[in-house]
Amino acid sequence: MARRYRSEPIEVVAAVDGAPAVFRWRGRRYAVRVVIASWVEAVPWWAGGSPDTRAGGQCHAPRQAWRVEAAPRTGSPGVYDLYRDPGDRERSWVLERVFD
Repeated sequence: MARRYRSEPIEVVAAVDGAPAVFRWRGRRYAVRVVIASWVEAVPWWAGGSPDTRAGGQCHAPRQAWRVEAAPRTGSPGVYDLYRDPGDRERSWVLERVFD
């Protein structure tokens, strides 16, 4: 089962390749143990994406996604979906979902 957090802002320290290595969420620090998957997806205009005029307004700026296994200093590891929107400098990293 997954819980959605509707793009809750998080602080991330990225590795050299750009993947998240450590993130802070709700005052807790999580160390990424493994990157399970990564992908790029377009953000549709109705979800806050900006139109790409080169594609007739249909395609939108992509955002990079990572599904990671991470653990706090004390506690059990979990699986988290983290997103980075390179076009949004204020909230560049967000937590989208946590899997139980």
